[in-house]
Amino acid sequence: MLNLLDPKLDYIFKNIFGVEKNKKLLLSLLNAILRGNPHIKDVTLENTEITKILEEDKASRLDVRAKTDTGLDIDIEIQCRNTGEIPARAFHYLANMMPHAVKSNESYKKANVMSIWILGENVTDRTNPISDAYMTFQPNSPDPYQVMTDNARIIFIELEKFNPITPNLQDMLTAWLMFLKDPVFLNDEYLKVKEVKEAMDTLKYISSDDEVRAIADLRERTLSDKNSELTVAREQGLEEGREIGEKKKTKEAVINMKAKGLDNKFISECLGITEEEVEEILN
Repeated sequence: MLNLLDPKLDYIFKNIFGVEKNKKLLLSLLNAILRGNPHIKDVTLENTEITKILEEDKASRLDVRAKTDTGLDIDIEIQCRNTGEIPARAFHYLANMMPHAVKSNESYKKANVMSIWILGENVTDRTNPISDAYMTFQPNSPDPYQVMTDNARIIFIELEKFNPITPNLQDMLTAWLMFLKDPVFLNDEYLKVKEVKEAMDTLKYISSDDEVRAIADLRERTLSDKNSELTVAREQGLEEGREIGEKKKTKEAVINMKAKGLDNKFISECLGITEEEVEEILN
């Protein structure tokens, strides 16, 4: 049997759902997750790099970014491991999308942004595998709990909590989440769903590509190293030292990969940083 790559790895996820030729798969996945709130008829894939507003701001590189026919800006993030700061990172990404969701002459009321996080490990203590988060006013007598705005929304999907007992072919969300959670042992019943079958065929095709496998392996090892550093830093209370060490390691990796003749786009894909950050390191 072909050794399938993990679709929860950001590089592989983007090759399935973040390319123009597979836009219908992204549309199917989004509508399955949103369940009509809103229903999307079309999406346009956008540049995933969010430029910094101020020099001291952190640059953000989103996994898959799309604008819908309803005017909604969506960021889909796929994360294999719980790094311990995902909720804060999700809020940061959403905030960074805001200035880019409106034109300079438009009101911020026009901004309608959403971040969807598909997670291989649990990051919340909630029971339900899907959590929908909005900015809210907390109850403060006599004022009740109230949603402040529904134009800024984060959805967390924790695959570890998703364990349906029997296949439900009538539910596209179940089919998609089972595919993302474990395509190797995916029940054949789910492959009767046209879009899931196409996603599986795409996964098999890219899994047989030696270059894709090499990039995926490098990306997985890079993420694993970063996660290990995060764990050690949290345990030792050396957050500042961790950031310095991580930057140093990333800089060394960029320089070494460039010396081997690799282009900036390839390097940014492997290391999960923006092309702007690659250029800053090399200059």
